[in-house]
Amino acid sequence: MSLPIGAQRKQLSLLAILVITAAAVLYYQLGGTAEVAGVASNTITAPRPSLAAGALPEGLRLASLEPVPEETDGSRNPFGFGVPPRPAIQPPAPPTPRPPQTVQPPRPTGPLARLQIPVKFLGYAEDPTRPGKLVSLSVDGAVTLAREGDVVDGRYRLLKVGLESIVMAYLDGQGQQTIRQSGT
Repeated sequence: MSLPIGAQRKQLSLLAILVITAAAVLYYQLGGTAEVAGVASNTITAPRPSLAAGALPEGLRLASLEPVPEETDGSRNPFGFGVPPRPAIQPPAPPTPRPPQTVQPPRPTGPLARLQIPVKFLGYAEDPTRPGKLVSLSVDGAVTLAREGDVVDGRYRLLKVGLESIVMAYLDGQGQQTIRQSGT
């Protein structure tokens, strides 16, 4: 029974990893020498002297060591020994103030806007002799009755009567305004 090619490759790669791991363990167990698989090494390693507490090994002179320069920005970089510190980042200069510019408001190009129409919508009225919605309006304190299309106070026209509001305009058709029944 033969395995598919993909399974054979997996088995071979696992076997190679196992052999490499076994060789590394064997190398470590033999003390790091090259005596793996019967090959002897000609190198001789010197025994390491044991240090008493506080004793320094021979050849090490603390007085000959250079002091580590202090960081100017207060941070330490253990990987930057011997590397000069980066210069501090200078904040950008504040922008020079500009003299204030006087801005002229845009001038209206069309006809002047008219004031609000001073009419209050008081409510509905009934006139059985004439069909159509009849509304009660207050113009400068005087109560008037009007229908759609009527001229009110010689200055305004009632354009439309709705359920809760009316639409009024100046006689020339400009300055159209919706007035709610609340009176505003």
